[in-house]
Amino acid sequence: MEYNPQEALQKTSPEQQIIRAARNVEYDRKFKKSAEDKINQENPTPQGVFKVQSQAVAREIVGKANDLVNKKGKGEISNAEFAAKMAMVDQMVDNLGNFTKTTEANLALYNDMLKNGTLSYGIDQHEEAVLQAIDRGDVKLALDKEGRVKMEGVGKHPTKGKFDINIYDFVNIPKPFRKIKPINLLVDPFIKNLGLDENGMPRARTNENGQLVYDSGDFAEHDKEVLDFTLNALENVGPEGVRSFLGDHLNIPNEQIKSLAEDVNFVDEDGVEFEDAAQAEAFKNLNGYMGNKYTRQVRPHPDTIASQAAQSAANIASEKQVSLPVQEQVQAQETEVMETPQGVIAETASEDINEPITMDLGQPIQAESTPIKMKELSAADLIKKYS
Repeated sequence: MEYNPQEALQKTSPEQQIIRAARNVEYDRKFKKSAEDKINQENPTPQGVFKVQSQAVAREIVGKANDLVNKKGKGEISNAEFAAKMAMVDQMVDNLGNFTKTTEANLALYNDMLKNGTLSYGIDQHEEAVLQAIDRGDVKLALDKEGRVKMEGVGKHPTKGKFDINIYDFVNIPKPFRKIKPINLLVDPFIKNLGLDENGMPRARTNENGQLVYDSGDFAEHDKEVLDFTLNALENVGPEGVRSFLGDHLNIPNEQIKSLAEDVNFVDEDGVEFEDAAQAEAFKNLNGYMGNKYTRQVRPHPDTIASQAAQSAANIASEKQVSLPVQEQVQAQETEVMETPQGVIAETASEDINEPITMDLGQPIQAESTPIKMKELSAADLIKKYS
């Protein structure tokens, strides 16, 4: 599968249609309510339920702390035991605060993206189902038998059905992410300028015939530049951006994205190291896209144009059996590219010639002591004169 900006907008896979349908259900439940529904609620909002659960757990933790204080006061527990259990209570309080803050923030993000249609298809569908279950009130905040804060409940995967949820570490509460903008907006300007200098000209080099040309080079010559640019771009968008690129712009199935992202410290067939196989897959597709997008730019160099023009003039003069003057020890010479009916050529001006000149008989004629001022002849003039 290769990146194509036009095809990226087409969400036609059965899996993506199922995900979109599940999101539409959530959207309708959250936002498609009449004025009557808003002022005549049958139940509290799930966010309200979550806050009530959080407050209940907080009161339970405070109760445990008070119980420990009472037992210590009665001498039922030692100072060491009291200190150890109070440390656990402090940890419960910290975990509860982190759970509450993280859950509320991630739910707010999810609902905002759901409302604005910016959720990525690269989101793991187990994780999105957890957020939906929390928002519906199907996941509850509680303390387990050991007094540890956890979230437990049941989620519903759009294609695999129900699954159990048990989260002890608040960092495992899923965080949604937006789909990134078309990445060709970032890549195309880089490709356009690949092999060009700061003035937008292809770099000067010698071609296979030993002639100077302006040539941006073959795409393969820029492997390192392309690798560095692409890796930097992928690092800037981060793992979520990579997953978005794979899901939203390459339309890769969600389970395949999940598998690629979990294959960490990946090394491809060329020995290039990536954070994971998802990053490697993104690089491979971007590299292919850039290779197809790249156009090698070759332009003639003025020196080569001048040389070719002079040779052309010499050939014409030879055909007319006319010897051209030999110009040596040029005191001042300027070459410029010009347009003529014969094409793009270089015009060269020369003056102050001191060397002997010959005619077609081959006998040298001694030049006068005063330097001869010759008419400034260009290759264009010569072509015109002898054509």
